[in-house]
Amino acid sequence: MMITRLMNFAVIAVVMAESLIAQAGKDVSSQKYDAAMEKALMALEQSEGQPRIKVHALQTIVGIDIMTSRDADAWEKAVEAEGIARKEGFDKELAGILISKAKLCSYAEISPETGRNDEGLTYANEALEIAKEIGAHEEEAEACFVIGSLYINKNRWSDPIDQDIYRTAGEWLDRGQAIADSNSIERLRRNGVLFRSRWFQQGGRNQEALDYFANARKALPEDDHLMASALDDRLVRLYTRTGDAQAALDAHDDYVREITRYMTQKSDETLQEMETRFEVQEKERKLEKRGYQITILLMLVMLAAAIIVIAVNHIKRVRRRNVELQRINDTKEQLIEILSKDLSSPARAYRSELEKLSEDAPTLDSGQIRERCRAMAENAQSINEDVARYVGDLLIERSRKIADIGLSKREIEIIRLSAQGLTAAQIADKLFLSVHTVNTHRQRIYAKMDVKNVSDMIRTANELGLI
Repeated sequence: MMITRLMNFAVIAVVMAESLIAQAGKDVSSQKYDAAMEKALMALEQSEGQPRIKVHALQTIVGIDIMTSRDADAWEKAVEAEGIARKEGFDKELAGILISKAKLCSYAEISPETGRNDEGLTYANEALEIAKEIGAHEEEAEACFVIGSLYINKNRWSDPIDQDIYRTAGEWLDRGQAIADSNSIERLRRNGVLFRSRWFQQGGRNQEALDYFANARKALPEDDHLMASALDDRLVRLYTRTGDAQAALDAHDDYVREITRYMTQKSDETLQEMETRFEVQEKERKLEKRGYQITILLMLVMLAAAIIVIAVNHIKRVRRRNVELQRINDTKEQLIEILSKDLSSPARAYRSELEKLSEDAPTLDSGQIRERCRAMAENAQSINEDVARYVGDLLIERSRKIADIGLSKREIEIIRLSAQGLTAAQIADKLFLSVHTVNTHRQRIYAKMDVKNVSDMIRTANELGLI
């Protein structure tokens, strides 16, 4: 169970990280670099134990750093991502990282001494080979464009330029554009047009550049104001170089107009996004409110159920207690009836059985007494089990005391007849004994019971249950 739960948590973390990376990519497309960086960093935090997700997050961060001119930070993250990709065998990701490193080498070309073009070509060519091997057309096209840009860099400080290098740069740009066009990679098709700007400028081919960019400008969708402004900016520079001031001014006006439209477009998108976000938050607020209401309702239902359960259990306990009290009360009444000598007719239902058992008790052992009591308790018309148990214990105790005194069966008979008010003569006549013998028995009884007369003998015999 614990392993399954941990696996579920891991899957959720991966899904969340991938979602954050995708959202960061959308923010980059909308030039919301701060928001994109925040999401990419969150994805990086959640990528622990997931190397591919970590590489994707690092790639996204590198791309944002490059676009915001944080080259040193980008290089550090690129090196980290490269190490993971090589170790885990992530070829497609490795190709993308090597392209990013090649770009950073290209951007370092700010003076003849800072050039890292050959190093960049090494990364770009490796990326190209990997992309071709795995059929990653987007990485393949981008590697070609970067290689072309690096060859352009090689001629940056040359005067005159090296024509072989210049031609090689053009060939790589053509190759990249062909791959982007044939695979409908829209991002690179557009970027490929911009890559041409420096190449045309470096070769002094201003008129060709004007025709190329003008045609590219006409082919743009009407709502692609950002690309249109980029092309207008290049046309301004080209018309300026060719001395066509009016065309340069017109191109500049177009540039301003497209930038303005782009800003309006972004404002509308931002407003729409804010409205959508407000609607979503409003729905979430309503759902949250509804959730609170349902939670409160469930708590009330659970509370009511708990109260009902408690009440039912209480009623059951009260009923059980009443039954127990009734049983105890019945037992008490029976005991009172058994033990009381003041009742007019004590123990009616079982008087004869108790009298017979009481008479026989001195001659029975404890097991026999308990068995007789149990038999009485089983009889529905007789005493209940608790009373029978009590009577049994009482009779056993009395039998023990009688046994300790040492009364014989004949002596017990004389005691019981004396308790009936018979004189010695009457007892002698009833038992076919002489009066002298009866008196002798009485004297022995007095001695055993430690009494002095008939009254004391009868009282003690009554306490022992003999009568």
